[in-house]
Amino acid sequence: MDAPEPDDLENLADPDLVERLRCVDWNDPQFVSEERLVQLFLAARTAGHTARVGLCTCELSRRLLRRAMAFAKKNTLVPQHFSDYDEAAHDLAGYVWERLLSGTNAEFAARRFGVFFENKSISYLRALLAQCRQRMDSLEEWHQGEHDDSDEDDDAQAQPPEDDDCDDADATLRDDATPDRVLGHAMEFHQVHARLRALLTRNEYSVFVMLWRKEMKIKEIAAALGVTPRMVNNHKRSIKAKMKKEFNV
Repeated sequence: MDAPEPDDLENLADPDLVERLRCVDWNDPQFVSEERLVQLFLAARTAGHTARVGLCTCELSRRLLRRAMAFAKKNTLVPQHFSDYDEAAHDLAGYVWERLLSGTNAEFAARRFGVFFENKSISYLRALLAQCRQRMDSLEEWHQGEHDDSDEDDDAQAQPPEDDDCDDADATLRDDATPDRVLGHAMEFHQVHARLRALLTRNEYSVFVMLWRKEMKIKEIAAALGVTPRMVNNHKRSIKAKMKKEFNV
């Protein structure tokens, strides 16, 4: 943005800067561009001015979210990759923000913020698509392995159990106590997972596989997906709600 700005923003008191940041018309001389905002953020961080850093961070986050929302809608990240646009925008904004914190990126963003955001958003989208392809390949391999072992599973299930006197506590540890097995009693395995792939978002289906099939921990799943444990728990709740509504389990 090329709107002219005075050079005394660093010397403004925080309340005065807040007042300036309320201007949203970039043609207004009072408007503070994203480039200038990044410069203020870097100067405050270097000076150890915590309150000013927080103020700039809040405004930068708001503007990043606005840009991220527009990018998510333009590239139709919902429902292919996320359950809603708020989730998509926050995920993208977080990705761009992490890269903004590095020195080289910050210097470039302080000169051409719009180009910086667009470049990082495209990198994010490419990584998202590559990750999606990789996971689908892995899931196909895993599904094929399950299919190859189906005959052995059928033979094993045909054998009478050695001990029928298991209590309720032991029963909860059996495979048929998992959501996957519960659904498997209602319809064929491949039909269930085909329906789940259509019902769940990309991240939700990945969480489903890693949590209930691979029995990974929440933190391990978060690390694998590059998200926070809180986000994994949100996906977990969403999965359960969708499965309950769709399959009544």
